[in-house]
Amino acid sequence: MRSRYYGTPESLEFNEALAVYEYVVPRLDKVIIRHGQYLIDTEALCAPVNLDCFNCHLLHGHNCCEQGQPYSMHGDNLTAFEKHAFTILHSYTHDGRAEETEKKGLFEQTSNTNYYPSIRKFKGNCLYLIEDNGKRMCAIHRYALDKGIHPAKLKPFSCSLFPLEIIESDLGVLVTALTPLTERFSRWGDYYRNHYSCINPERRPHNAPNEYFAADGYVPAWMWARDLLVFYWGEDVVQEIESFLTLSGTSQK
Repeated sequence: MRSRYYGTPESLEFNEALAVYEYVVPRLDKVIIRHGQYLIDTEALCAPVNLDCFNCHLLHGHNCCEQGQPYSMHGDNLTAFEKHAFTILHSYTHDGRAEETEKKGLFEQTSNTNYYPSIRKFKGNCLYLIEDNGKRMCAIHRYALDKGIHPAKLKPFSCSLFPLEIIESDLGVLVTALTPLTERFSRWGDYYRNHYSCINPERRPHNAPNEYFAADGYVPAWMWARDLLVFYWGEDVVQEIESFLTLSGTSQK
């Protein structure tokens, strides 16, 4: 039961890999459709999600980059990031983190990263979390947009993947999303569903302003990572996968 989180060098632990097998096999050729190498989870990919990220800390007190840390990177994604990493820090931060990182290095390996090299934290948060005009954002993403670079080229793949989950295993490449059933093996676990409105509308406080995580902002999980997968897999593959999904009546994100 070999398995790996797509976009990282990280293998699933035995219990997680077993959970993938137990999830896929009874659903195969029913709600999980095999299409070439892909195992398309037609139910999970249509789960409602609203990534109202700029309002997240206003509603929940913090967002997922605070006290968070990206999964590890590899391949062209890692190479491209390293090329721009210090330029980003010097361009968008002025609190000493660039100088500290030049001494300590971009990456750290701890029990929190399963001893894979991951972007280090700064004052408890992701090194690249910044605040601009009251909005908390990813400096890597902002830099990419400012330079006319597709953000998926520079940002850790996992940061752009949420709420989707992609796992390479002996069964095939499982393309799914975070739900109560997939959190047993997802790299995201149960934290988001238990704490954030984006993946769990029931977590939205009843007294929240109407514009925060508005009901009409929830669209199928697939839509949030579609552009990322087009960048990595191409439009043709994405459209083939999409043909198995029920996305009618949703807005494009």
